[in-house]
Amino acid sequence: MLAGTIGVKPLNLEMKLWKTKFGRSDSRRPLIENNNNNNDENQQDGTCCDSVVAQNNSNRNQEQHLQSEEQINGQQLAELLGVAPDADRKHLILSSMSQRFPKPPVDVDQNLPQHLLNVQETMHKDLVKLGPLFKPMGLMGCLIESYHRQTFEHLDDLLNKISSSKNCFTLMMWLRDTYLSQELCDQSDLHEMDPMKTVDMLLFTECAAKAKNKLLEHLKKEVRWFLEGILQHERSTEAYDELYLDTIQCIDAMHRTAQKISQKLSDYVQEVCFQELGMFLESYTTMQIEILEEKAKMDKPETKHFFKTLNNCNKLEQYVQPKAKGILIQETKDHSLFEETMATLGNMEDFTLDLLMKVVTNTAKSHLKRYFKSHNKEFFLLIDEVKSLFSELSCCQDIGLQKRVIDEAYKLIVHFYLKYLIQSKQSKLRKCWSQNVGQTVAEDAEILHDTFSALAPGVRQWNLMLLKVKELLECESIDVTKLTVGSMQKDCCTWSEDLKLLPKLLQWKGLSGREVLKILEVLEDLPEYQPTPRPRSVFWFCCLTG
Repeated sequence: MLAGTIGVKPLNLEMKLWKTKFGRSDSRRPLIENNNNNNDENQQDGTCCDSVVAQNNSNRNQEQHLQSEEQINGQQLAELLGVAPDADRKHLILSSMSQRFPKPPVDVDQNLPQHLLNVQETMHKDLVKLGPLFKPMGLMGCLIESYHRQTFEHLDDLLNKISSSKNCFTLMMWLRDTYLSQELCDQSDLHEMDPMKTVDMLLFTECAAKAKNKLLEHLKKEVRWFLEGILQHERSTEAYDELYLDTIQCIDAMHRTAQKISQKLSDYVQEVCFQELGMFLESYTTMQIEILEEKAKMDKPETKHFFKTLNNCNKLEQYVQPKAKGILIQETKDHSLFEETMATLGNMEDFTLDLLMKVVTNTAKSHLKRYFKSHNKEFFLLIDEVKSLFSELSCCQDIGLQKRVIDEAYKLIVHFYLKYLIQSKQSKLRKCWSQNVGQTVAEDAEILHDTFSALAPGVRQWNLMLLKVKELLECESIDVTKLTVGSMQKDCCTWSEDLKLLPKLLQWKGLSGREVLKILEVLEDLPEYQPTPRPRSVFWFCCLTG
């Protein structure tokens, strides 16, 4: 029996789950204490013997405790994380992360923003809670790596459940603005961990690429569906006012949202949008051609649809053109998509204007033919019809486009007036109108200019050749006639088609073939000379104009 009382402290196997220090200080304390320090020297021999035994026992107990501690750490780690024990601590942490991450909501599209907030809060809380505990164990890197991996796996799962471009944008913005930011490290207790320094950029790149592909996939379907809806509305609603506006808003909204994330992403989005716009315009132009051709065949065509079509093409052109120029600067880009879009719009605008001018031509011919044969001076009927045709001109919002339309109409009507004038004998016109035919022509020319100027202020004055008819009729000699014709050539902004009528106009005045040739020869010496078809001989000219 030992001379002194020897007490052995029990192993402290208890580990507090959220203790900030997880060390081995208790295990290294002496396990055997001698509680009788006053034993006399007579007991020294026995005590020495007992001390050797006790020391051996202490060494064995300490070794067993150290071995037990490693086992306890693994077991306790599993208990702490709430998962089944596993020899691989990394597997334990990964398994725990999978369980602790918020489950995707039943309706991801309705609840994605809140769910991503939940993911963010879960990551933050767990890192704050587990970081100080794992750091002394050397598991901090494993913990952060596990969270990154689990996050990307979770985002991959979310992308498979998302069914709209809006939520793809939301996820990508969260990935860029929240996940890659220092927001998770703003708390002082996370600054030392700095989990953002250990993001696996390969995983991040793969996730971003999948998000981009999903976005473009949904975007293509949505833009096509929206543009098809615009076409349906155009078919069912006469002269759809908001077609260009709705089309631009659809495409521009997607592009602007993508720009907030990445310029490269906005390039991808813009390309998809313009591919869909190209197909939309093909369908739109085909439909408009059919509609406009039917309207042009009507006895009294409704021109509002013409102006709406011109306006839509013009506004879409104004939207596309700056973007096309921007792309042309980037030589690596494919320009054909934008060039085709611009060509489609330009061709449709030209077709619409040409068809509208055919309507104007038919109207002008119909009224002028009666006017030059009528005794009632019904020129006002033509003016009323012109005003009616262009009553909806304001549908063309671009002032330049309005002037272009009126310019073409004004030019055409003056040309046909001049053409019907020289086909009518002066003697008959004096009977139908008045003795002063030139004065009547001048008055009509003034009325035409006033009418078209009211429709498009600042329009070019195309009536100058008609105004010169009075002066031409009053010329009593060849020399004076030469001067008058010269001033017509010099001062009149005369359409080339009108100049082709000049030889006939001179003959209508009463000049012979030879006299007409002499006058035309004089014109060749003028700086503003514009060649006109000339007869090869007086005989041929007389046959031609007779």
